Amino acid sequence: MHVIIAGGSGYVGGYLAHNLVEQHNQVTILTHSDINQVAARLDKHHKLSGKVDIINYHDYNGEGDVLVNLAGESLGAKAISKRRLKVLLSSRIEVLDALSTQMVLPPVFIQASAVAYYNEDCNEEVDETSTDMGTSEIAQIAIKLEERANQLNEQFHFKRFYIARLGIVLSRNGGFIKKASMTPPFTVIHGYNKVPFIELNDAINALQFLCEKDVPSGPVNLTSPKSATLQELLHCCYKHSKLPQIPIITGFLRLGDRRIQLLTTNQNVVPKVLLDMGFVFHTPNIQNVQ
Repeated sequence: MHVIIAGGSGYVGGYLAHNLVEQHNQVTILTHSDINQVAARLDKHHKLSGKVDIINYHDYNGEGDVLVNLAGESLGAKAISKRRLKVLLSSRIEVLDALSTQMVLPPVFIQASAVAYYNEDCNEEVDETSTDMGTSEIAQIAIKLEERANQLNEQFHFKRFYIARLGIVLSRNGGFIKKASMTPPFTVIHGYNKVPFIELNDAINALQFLCEKDVPSGPVNLTSPKSATLQELLHCCYKHSKLPQIPIITGFLRLGDRRIQLLTTNQNVVPKVLLDMGFVFHTPNIQNVQ
């Protein structure tokens, strides 16, 4: 299988490329960045030197069996100001615009999105059939991104087309937990709101599952079967800290930047499509994240 990964030098993309190569698949990384810098980063973190092809978007000819689009500025990398909201959206839309100029694209297309798409204040379980969209500024990024990806599907009529809505990706090696380690440990009084998450290896395996299996086209929730409360999520981030967690009130979080929207939502998102197709989560509970 030949898998094209747009955004393959990012956090999730790098691990996905590594796993695909380990399973003897051909992998091509699409990038807007300097190819030598991308190659060095992938080799440093994943030992992929000489094992993947790295090309710029303007050199891509539409080849491959599957195209996984993970491209875009990271939501969690920097504080989200009003200006950065525009960068987060444009960095995603520009990649889809670039792909739309191709004559052909691979028959299977996976577009990464986020559970921010859904209503951010809902006590009931939410699966892929829900049409109750969020209203936050981050939700609008996911909604507009998916609208553009659907336009691409209308243009190319993919054999299989997925919107992969990811929860917060957890791993001791990076991502949200690593970002949290840069702040004093804290917990939130009355932090019982549900926050969808997925452990990194489950996220990678789920993306590969979509690459390989005949899953019906449409949105697919890449979240653990059991959402964590905010208190459980923060305990997971800081459970190896030697310092006690400082209790704060929920309202204090709202004084921070817009990334806090990801923590103050109340979303009980379930991965119904993956479960119905027989996908097995190895880390279904937040307590199992090491």
